[in-house]
Amino acid sequence: MSTPGSADPQVAWIAVEQGAVVVAADGSEVGTVKQIAGDETRDIFDGLVLECPHLHGDRYVAAERVKGIWPRRIETDLSAAEAGSLDPYTAPRTTEWRADEGRGFGARLRRAWQELLGRRR
Repeated sequence: MSTPGSADPQVAWIAVEQGAVVVAADGSEVGTVKQIAGDETRDIFDGLVLECPHLHGDRYVAAERVKGIWPRRIETDLSAAEAGSLDPYTAPRTTEWRADEGRGFGARLRRAWQELLGRRR
């Protein structure tokens, strides 16, 4: 396992292995990586979806809380108390933009609003 100060360099978020250990600032284990939230094509890292054995259901850690990334270890700035009370993960709602439909930005905005409200025409 890579640790700070070792010869192993940190890696980009896309190189994290599923099941990598996620640790709090004090080194205590928070959980393991189940999924990475982000957009690989645009190189946008949003956060981590964790499996936490002591909490029921998946939990989410935002990218700004991640302080070090190695293939099998992720370090965060979470305190032990914060790690024990992470919010449950809920998949984000996405909207698919269809620029070729309708007439311009106003039509796309109306479609987005209708999808948001659940009223498709």
